[in-house]
Amino acid sequence: MIFSCANCSKIFPTAQKLKRHSRTHREKKIPCQFCNKLFQLKHMLDHHLKYVHFKEFKFICQLCDKKFMQEEVMKRHVDNVHYNQFRYLCSHCDRGFNFQYELSRHQEFKHNGARLVCHMCKKVFKNEQYFKEHLKTHEPDYKKVEYTCKHCFKVLTHIKSYKVHLKSHTGETVMSVCDICGKHVTSKASLRHHMRTHTGEKPFQCDICGKSFTTKNLLRTHRVVHTKEKPYVCQICGKSFTQKGSLNIHMRYHTGEKPYKCEVCLKSYVSRTLLKSHKCLGPS
Repeated sequence: MIFSCANCSKIFPTAQKLKRHSRTHREKKIPCQFCNKLFQLKHMLDHHLKYVHFKEFKFICQLCDKKFMQEEVMKRHVDNVHYNQFRYLCSHCDRGFNFQYELSRHQEFKHNGARLVCHMCKKVFKNEQYFKEHLKTHEPDYKKVEYTCKHCFKVLTHIKSYKVHLKSHTGETVMSVCDICGKHVTSKASLRHHMRTHTGEKPFQCDICGKSFTTKNLLRTHRVVHTKEKPYVCQICGKSFTQKGSLNIHMRYHTGEKPYKCEVCLKSYVSRTLLKSHKCLGPS
């Protein structure tokens, strides 16, 4: 059984958690003296001051040097990121979680078909984070936020994706290691996908031809073979593409942008694939 908030349609696994959440809809009256953010209760303001304005990173991961304010959070980071260990495992898939409520929420939405419905436009979501971001679009002062990479000018719409992408340029990416072959990958999700190359698991099946894939993205890319759909259209010349990445590369031919450069001869290319196929003849 799930419990839904009457104000925002957010869903909770227990009535107690719904009651606790309902407090967030109360009027906020206590302002932060540094950023003018408002809070309902003084202890919420105190927590905000401690973790936003007076942050102290006392604990450092010995494997990647990432810093944390709390030792417990650092320990979870080591277990999750570096050793792929979790307290709670989903019985339906290979996902792991630190808390029971996270596992319950995952099972409700991923495996039991629970959905979140926007009370403004009735749009339906199965991902809570996307649902929260969508609700913001109905706010009177909403402005779409986009994050542009200063290195390759790729545009991302989520701050988390943006931060992960930046690390691909700076070399700060936290690596997860496959305990079977030793391969290093850049995220927990990438590690899960990589492990399927060892297990042979292909959980995503095409409902038209029955072909199976290791990731949802590969299945989505495959489906256009059947649908012939090309939803990504160039606004300059009208050429259409099956994938957004292909459109991004195509746009660079219009703009002249070549973000991928050979470090030896300094020749530049519009895509990483062209750079990798480039045969360097030395400094020009």
